[in-house]
This record gives sequence, structure tokens and C-alpha cells, in this order.
Amino acid sequence: MESGGVMMQDLLLAALEDLGQEAFEKFKFKLRTAATPGLRSIPLGRLEKAKRLNLAELLVEFYEDKAAALVVAIFEDIGLKYNASKLINVAGKQIQGYKKKYAETVMEEYQLIEDQNSLLGERTPLNTRYTELLIIREHRPQKQREHELAATGRRHMEILEKNTSDYSSVDIECLFEPDQSGETPRTVVLQGPAGIGKTTTVQKIMLGWAAGELYQESFDYVFCIRCRELSFTEEVNSLANLILEQCQDICAPVGEILAHPEKLLFIIDGFDELRFSLEPEKNQLCDDAYSKVTLESILSSLLRKKLLPKCYLLITTRPGAAQKLQEFLKFPRFTEILGFSEKGRRQYFFKFFADDRKANLALRFIENTVAVSTICFIPMVCWIICSVIKEELETENEIADTLDTTTKVFVQFTHSLLKNVSGKVKFPLDEVRKLCSLAQTGILEQKILFEEEDLKEHHLDGSDLTDLFLERRTFRKGPVRHSLYSFLHLCFQEFFAAMLYILQEEPKGVPHDYVQDLKRLLAACEKPGNEHLELTVRFIFGLSSEKVRVFLEQILQCKTSDLVKPLLLQKAEEVAAEDPPRTSYSLLNFLHCLFESQEVDFAKRVMHRFHTIDLSFKTISVLDCRVLAFCLEHSTVQDHSIDLTYCRLKSHHIKALAPGIKNCAILEFGSNKLGDSGVAVLCAVLKELDCHVTTLNLGENYLTDACAQELYATLSTSHMLYSLNLRDNSFTTASLPFIVRLMNTCTSLTILHLNGNGFGVKGGKCLRQQEKKLNHPFLLWL
Repeated sequence: MESGGVMMQDLLLAALEDLGQEAFEKFKFKLRTAATPGLRSIPLGRLEKAKRLNLAELLVEFYEDKAAALVVAIFEDIGLKYNASKLINVAGKQIQGYKKKYAETVMEEYQLIEDQNSLLGERTPLNTRYTELLIIREHRPQKQREHELAATGRRHMEILEKNTSDYSSVDIECLFEPDQSGETPRTVVLQGPAGIGKTTTVQKIMLGWAAGELYQESFDYVFCIRCRELSFTEEVNSLANLILEQCQDICAPVGEILAHPEKLLFIIDGFDELRFSLEPEKNQLCDDAYSKVTLESILSSLLRKKLLPKCYLLITTRPGAAQKLQEFLKFPRFTEILGFSEKGRRQYFFKFFADDRKANLALRFIENTVAVSTICFIPMVCWIICSVIKEELETENEIADTLDTTTKVFVQFTHSLLKNVSGKVKFPLDEVRKLCSLAQTGILEQKILFEEEDLKEHHLDGSDLTDLFLERRTFRKGPVRHSLYSFLHLCFQEFFAAMLYILQEEPKGVPHDYVQDLKRLLAACEKPGNEHLELTVRFIFGLSSEKVRVFLEQILQCKTSDLVKPLLLQKAEEVAAEDPPRTSYSLLNFLHCLFESQEVDFAKRVMHRFHTIDLSFKTISVLDCRVLAFCLEHSTVQDHSIDLTYCRLKSHHIKALAPGIKNCAILEFGSNKLGDSGVAVLCAVLKELDCHVTTLNLGENYLTDACAQELYATLSTSHMLYSLNLRDNSFTTASLPFIVRLMNTCTSLTILHLNGNGFGVKGGKCLRQQEKKLNHPFLLWL
């Protein structure tokens, strides 16, 4: 195939040959004063002597990919409208041809994925492994939406059901669809925690566009900018050069590509992985795609719509960085990846395992193991679990019960890799510690890409662990390619960083005080802006568990530190003693640490301090409910108050929360979507626990007459229920007999909210009459 430069010369030569001599001379005269910023002008001596062939060559030489646009502009200026239109048409066909070539490049790069534990040369087609994820589309930033909901008490966003009855999923092809007002967002933020599938979704989008299946009418070109690569490069560059690198073709028609920014989509993958700040005062914003500035300025200008304001952006990030990202964007649409639906998880297992019998065995295992079943909704963790299970099923008929926390999953996965590399039973502890030291340095410095010098500094050059747990990637730095290293996933880096604090220091050389390091880490994690340390701290809590330590000592054949667990308990008690006590996300993160440790004593020592747990107006996951259940179940207090108002609760959330309800007196579950099925689950739990709840709020939960009898049977024998809220549901007169009987038999019931239901005038009269018959003070809201 001819190069882009030769094709451009041929295109321009044909256009010039269509001109008469007078028109050609007039064209050359106008060309003398043509201004093209950033590019050289053709010297007058060479221009005056140039024939048509020579002039076509000179146009490409001096004006590069802007040559065609310049010729069109001059044609229109001298009245050659037909010639200008013809050139535009021919150039357009050339661009369409190049679009096909670029799509082939993208297809080649993105169609295969390589599992982290695959053998050399083993790769899997993305389409055979990819499973659709649940994506919620949000129209407002989280903080703004929470404040708005708190003021009105009404739901503003409703999830559209698609693949499952529990969630609605916005397909990736709908990310840029107009909202209810008809406005199409030019910037979409796709947020989610580590391992949730953000980068895989990006890969699917790139592949879908290249295959002609996605965004064909919307975008002529889709480019992916990986922030981990940008973070490492400090040389000046231009957006035009970045596009050339994406095309992997120095002759790509960048000018024509940039001529229609409204048909371009730039995917910025991993905003949270940036090492520079993007603060306005530190950036000199640019509006020219050809200007050579720092990559920080390019990215900042793109985000702020100073550069190519009409282009489209899709940005992936962890939630912790989403609020910071909000400061740079204009009218973004925020979306969130929740992970796999139950159906999606099953599909993933059957795609992962070639043998249906093994897939079913693995599914039965995780479904019977509560914590594992929960974390399997995270694709990265799901892959780890599948890898570990597949490994065990190759030698055993049963699966060991070793994966009940996230930490144990990573420990088991690490073990499965260590024992199978080069036939080694164990690696020297010193080698493992070096890897952990590299990970810790990266976490503290927010660094996820490492150079050869970094490996040498930590004495990892030449180590077998480098090939095992680090991934070598080739990046461009200007015209030069160079190799950098990263952990298989940021989760692994956080895990190994945590392990450094657990591994006992060997008595040689100058001892290092990791206890003081841990104290500093725990203190730093409390400060705003250090959310990136949270998972590392959770792993430290998990690794301090007695069961995990024993297993870790077995696989590494070493001793672990006895000093970490007392320090973590001290920290937990300090957090519990805070006045006022923690609330919202900060409290939930702390409870996650307690859960990860699986130390009952931790919960017993601190949970009495958190009498009231208010997580209202937060999106609560099933795992969050498991965490709450563990901490509440082992509390020494039996009258906790939990407020989960507007937390998107459904029946499976109540199942997860069940073990902790026994120690709760106040259950605020209002403004959720429990439905009749959720009430059935709750009633079963309350019956089993011999209900001692004093306040139960089920208002605005899509309840119908179908659950009225079950509610009556469960609550009627209670001697402690004081307040019951059933407002804004769909009860009708069919439920009146059960409600009237409840008012009669539950003698402790004093406040009953029934407003916003369908009882009508007749039903209301009946309830008022029953209220008058009661022998104790009673407040009925209708």
C-alpha cells in the first residue's frame, strides 16, 4: 500500500492539474501569503519556479497533513468552488479509507487478552471471555445528588432494568445517549473500584468500534489514552503526535482527522493513576492540537474543553478521584460500574472453564461461601477465584474452604503461583520482601510504573519474582520505545505493600522499624486525599488474622510479626473513641477493615462505640451489608440503630445483613426497593431472631398487599415494636384486615405511618375507628 504522504501528493497533483494556467498562477500568488501557524512557508524562490508536480511535493513537504485543507481554502478564496468541492469529496474518500486502516490496527491490538497466569504465548479472544457488566447511569455528581435527595426525600434516579430483575444496566453503546431533556453529554465518566472492569470495558469499546459494531454513526475515530503511560512521560508533545502514535503510522492524515473534532472520541483510561496534579495554576492550557506542550497540559486542556471543545471524552477512574475530576469537567455524565450481575457471574464462570462440570462445581462452591460469593461480583476478584479454583480442581475433586475474605483470595492466589514457578517449593523470604518493598514504595509515592533502575534499587533485577508478579510493558517515549514494569494489577501492588508490614524482619544487617512505618501509614490514611491507601490498610488488617498468618507462614516458611495485630487493635480502639464518632463512608471503610480481619475480638472491643450507624443516601453493596452483618453480629450491644435510607437496598441486601439484625433495635430501610420479596426475607430473619426491633421503617419500598399478611404474622407478637413506617407504598383496602389486627395484637405499637397508600376514604375511616378503640396512646399517620 502507498504511504499517506504519497497518496496526499497524488491527491493534490490531481487537483492542481484540473486548473487552467491562469488559475494555477493565481493559486500560487495566493499561496505566497497563506498563513499556517506552526509550519514553515514555501520559500518564494522555490514557489515561483514550481510546476504542478513540484508544487504538490512542496505542499506536502511544508504543510504536511494541513496541505489539503489549505488548498481547499485557497480554491474557495479565488472562486474555484467546484474544484474545492471536488477536492473535499476525494479527500473524504481517502479519509474513509484510512479509517478502515486504523480500525484494522485497533482490531489487531485489542482483540486478544492475556490472562495474568497464562503461559508464554497463551492469549484469549476478548469476545470469548468478556461478560457484560452492570453500569448505572447517574445524571449528577454523587455529593450534589446526595444533598438534593436529603432535602426532598425523593428518588431522582431510577435504574432501568435490563439483564436482571435486581439491577438495570446501561449498555456501553448507550453511554452517550441523550438524557431526558434531549442533551447529549460530550463527557462521560465511568467510575468504579480497582478490578471492577473499567479497563476491560475500554478494551471492549475499542474492539467494538474497530469491528464496526459500536459508535459507527457517532465517531469516525476512537483513541485511547492510558494515564499510566502519560504519568511516566515528561517530554513535551502535541495531541497531533499522540494521534500519530495511536495510528502507528507517521503518514496518518492527522489534519483531516482533527478537522472534525465532533466525530472524535478520546478515552482517558485510569484518571486516578495520574502522577501529576492538573491544577489550573500549574498548567499552561493550550487550544492548538499541534502545539508542543507537556502531556499534563494536553490532558488538562482536553478535560477542560480548551482543546478540541467539540470532541467527546470517556474517562475511567476510581471513585476516590471522581470528585477531583469533577473540578475539571464541563457538564459531565457520571456512570458507575457495579460489576457482574448474578447472571453475568454465571456466564463468566462458564466462559472461564472449558468443562461445564468444573464450572458448576466452582459455582456451587462460591454460592455456599458467603464472602466469596459476594466478592465474585468484582470481575478481577472473580478471575482470581476462578484461577485458584481451576488450579485446585486439577489435582483435587473438592475445593478447600480457604477463600472467605478478599485477603485470603489474594494469599491463596499468591500461593498458587509461587508453588508452580520453575518447580520451586518456596522462594527465599528476602526475595519476597524485596518485592513487597517495591510495592510499598510505589503505593506511598502513588507510582505504579517502575523502571529498570527501580528494580535495581530494590535488588529485584534478575529475580524470578519479577517475571512472576510484575508485568513488563513497552511504551513510547518520543520516537523511542522503552520497557517499564508494573504489578499484574494495582490490587496486587496494594496486597504486597501490605505484606511488608506482616513479614518479620530477618536478624541481619540494619533492622528496619516497620512498626513505626505502619503507624505512619495508618495516620496518613486518615488524611483527606490519601484514599489510595485504603485497600492497603484493609489488606494489613486481613493479613493480621491468625488463620491467614498461619497459612502465610506455611507457604513462605517464615515467621510473621506479632506486633502488627496489637497495633491494629489499638488503632481500632482509637477510631472507636473518636468524638463525634465516624459516619458515612469513613465509618464504612473502618468496618471493612474489621471485617477483613475476621477477628471477633476486634468487633467486640469497638462496636459498642458505634451505637448509631448512619449510611443513608449511600449506594450500599451486598459486600457492604456482609461487612455490617459481621460487625453487628459480634457487637456487645444489642440495640444498635442502623439507617440505610435510600441505599438502593433489595432483597439480597437483607439476606446479607441478616446475621447482624439480631443486635439492632432500629431499622431504617425507607426509600429503597425491597419489594414484597425483600419483606419476606426480612420477616424470616425477624422470626428467627424472636423480633426485638423497636423501630421499623419500610416506607417507599414498593410494597403491596401481597406482603401484608406476612408482616402481620411476624410483627403481631412483638412486645417491643414502637414505631412502624409503611408510608408511600401500594397497600389497598385488601390489607386492612391485617393492619387492623396488628393494631390490636401488637400492644407496644404506638406510631404507625400509613400515608401515601391506596386505602381511600373508606379505608381511612376504618383505620381511624380502630385507632379510637385502642386502650393506649396511639398516633396514626394517614
